[in-house]
Amino acid sequence: MALMAVRYRTCVSVGEDTPDAMIRTLTTALEGSEYAEARLDYVDPDRVLPMLDSLPSSVLRKRIVCTVRPERDGGRFKGTERDRRELLHNVAAYGPYLLDVELDTLQKSRSLADGLVSDSGVRVLASWHSFDGMPEATILHRRLRSMARYSPYLKIACMARDVSESLRMLDLYGWLAALERNGGGGSRRGRRRSTLVSFAMGDAGRLTRVLCLHLGSPYTYVSLGRALAPGQLSLADVRELGRMLGGSGRIGGATATGGSGGRRPHG
Repeated sequence: MALMAVRYRTCVSVGEDTPDAMIRTLTTALEGSEYAEARLDYVDPDRVLPMLDSLPSSVLRKRIVCTVRPERDGGRFKGTERDRRELLHNVAAYGPYLLDVELDTLQKSRSLADGLVSDSGVRVLASWHSFDGMPEATILHRRLRSMARYSPYLKIACMARDVSESLRMLDLYGWLAALERNGGGGSRRGRRRSTLVSFAMGDAGRLTRVLCLHLGSPYTYVSLGRALAPGQLSLADVRELGRMLGGSGRIGGATATGGSGGRRPHG
């Protein structure tokens, strides 16, 4: 697939232990990045919803991806799965830009999968991660088909040992596009064209976090300093690469403070 000329859009992964620190870092992240990912699994579950109340609704709805990652997927949520699902449902009521939910969570709880969209209208980012290694292409294709049944917004990331495994993740863009051209894509909620974020984790996959932008990814995940995922690049590095490779530069940022978001259905 030919590379596209693109803006180098980024999503800063933010993981802080306290609500105040989370909001401060989100504010800093959004000054230089189009989006930020709030890793809510870092925060005490009882403090998550009050923290979301303190965020401006316009920022939350347009620029923040919310994630409550369990320990089995590299996250820090230590409560029961039932508690995590309840928290996901409550977070959905705030209508974040995207709500990242793992494929196995969607598969195991049909009521959650249906309720997230029907009750709140939130845009679910169906995700799947493999930290143990790179599956064969046929397995990746099956995962994408399964994810597309729940949402047109898809994220898949796997650990790569070498360049050939890294390229397997980038090949998914062309495979999914061909599948949808032939009428094989779409979710159970319609035939909307899928939006895919696919890259390889680990040192061998670093460049896929940039190349994915040229293949159709709406953004790439970055850090402000300490990486929250294996092989994650910093915001500064991606901005510099974008400048060198002819991508667009900085954006005008907005802060994550200055108002109350409140519980509203997603618009």
